[in-house]
Amino acid sequence: MSSTQDMESQHTKALLGITFASLLLVAVKASALLQYWQQTHHILLEFGSLPKTSSFLPKQAYWQELASQWDEFIAQSESRMLLAGQLLLLGDEALPEPELPVAVAPVCPKQEVITQACPEPVAPPKPVAYETPAYETPAAAMAEAVTVASVQTKIATDTLSANTTTESIDTSDGAQSIEPLPEATPDAIAAAQGPIPLGADDRILLVGDSLMQGLAPHLITNLKRKYKVEAMDLSKHSTGLTYPAFFDWPATVEDAFELEDYSVVIVFLGANDPWDMTIQGRYIRFGSEPWAAVYRERVARIINTAAAHRARLVWLGVPPLGREDLVGKASKLNAIYAEEADKMPLFARFVPTDATLTADGSSFTKFLELPDLGSVMVRTDDGVHFTTQGHRLLANLTLTQFGAARAAEKPVEDAASTTGGTDTDTIAPNNKITQR
Repeated sequence: MSSTQDMESQHTKALLGITFASLLLVAVKASALLQYWQQTHHILLEFGSLPKTSSFLPKQAYWQELASQWDEFIAQSESRMLLAGQLLLLGDEALPEPELPVAVAPVCPKQEVITQACPEPVAPPKPVAYETPAYETPAAAMAEAVTVASVQTKIATDTLSANTTTESIDTSDGAQSIEPLPEATPDAIAAAQGPIPLGADDRILLVGDSLMQGLAPHLITNLKRKYKVEAMDLSKHSTGLTYPAFFDWPATVEDAFELEDYSVVIVFLGANDPWDMTIQGRYIRFGSEPWAAVYRERVARIINTAAAHRARLVWLGVPPLGREDLVGKASKLNAIYAEEADKMPLFARFVPTDATLTADGSSFTKFLELPDLGSVMVRTDDGVHFTTQGHRLLANLTLTQFGAARAAEKPVEDAASTTGGTDTDTIAPNNKITQR
């Protein structure tokens, strides 16, 4: 009987120990657990990090003060240990010089005599009574309201258009001037559709999620070797445009241009975006019209930022995804990317990836038949990411969007003969205005 009670007692103690350890883990790793939950379930929890453990203890002010005193004690101990070591090595020379007190003669403040009289109080203006206009019929009142609303809409539209089609550029004398975007004429659009010229002075910005993280090393190596250009890789795993509270890509791109001038932006986003959103406490289903409107605005913000800085933008499409809960969703994202890129034809282009990474051009393909290689695995078992060979195919597709910039002093024939005269080396004029 006693042995049975001892076993039950041990089980209880073990259960209590596991419970305490679990609670301690949650308290210590709260922020990491919140991030894991969002990345796994794609549900943004609307509260920040969990409160500190000390806030749950009685007399929390006492514990906070005790923790502060302990930190100060540790810092002083480290300082004393460092001084003791220096004394052993250098002797009295390690002692700091004493700080002598400095006597400062007091200075009496100057006395000022106020000669101005206080101003006379001013009576507040009388309120003006507002008379509500009388309308003969309810229809007249409605027409007046529609007219006012249309005028307000026009003002807002004109303001937005001015913000997205002009930019402030530093002139040589330091003054600010407004430079409008070039007109999208048919000839200019046709020229912009050719290979994007790259030279040694250009800089490239890489934007994306974990798919871009795998692609970036291949792009950086080939761009530097072929065009002598440098690239800045800002890719970050588990990010997208669906949850800006977790990571805000449009703001990140804007900040990047504030720090440095880029000639080209390559974007590879979307694999983490086929999920519902929470906007101002309202749940918005993926693919619905409200969802598409919000997502489209975030895509346009990145494209407009590049155009405002005269940078060319290449947006890579999301290839078909093989995970069960993601099948068929990539096409909805790609439609938004393509439509928004078409609105800025001189600066942005959408590059579909389906034809390069699928056997039939539309469905998920894990193995591809490649010339001289046979059947090659290009996608991983998770149905989302790529193998090394898949990254190489993506890099080759991306590199076809670029060509070597011609020297300004060389005629067209010399430049073509220098680069070999291939189709990819027939370069369209660059619309970029260098900012320094």
